[in-house]
Amino acid sequence: MQFKLKEEEIIDFLELNFPEEHFEKGRLLVGQNKQNELHIFYLGESFKACVFTSFKTFEHRLAESITEGALQRITLKDGLLYRKMYIEFVADNFKYGTSKLLLSDFQNDNYNAFIKGEKERVIFENGKFV
Repeated sequence: MQFKLKEEEIIDFLELNFPEEHFEKGRLLVGQNKQNELHIFYLGESFKACVFTSFKTFEHRLAESITEGALQRITLKDGLLYRKMYIEFVADNFKYGTSKLLLSDFQNDNYNAFIKGEKERVIFENGKFV
């Protein structure tokens, strides 16, 4: 059982599931909704996927690719105590909130790189990164 999410292990899991794709660090964002399963999104320029991970054990259960056109918009919000992520798909919307105290180093670094110092920012819309 792990006690911390590790970016290298998540990328290794993605490479096992999608050997034809190339993955790079700095492209993962973690979606947390209370103590439900974690949704770890890989947001590459040409390939996107979601890794479903147990909240309590950090075991990766499943990796699914996100089909082109299914993802509509991703918005990040930096709050006082929580960081929020809103993901809009064609068929459904997801809202995540993660306590700043629980963020691992890679989560914090990747989030900061995507939000670029703003309090709220749309990072993906209409099929491309903004």
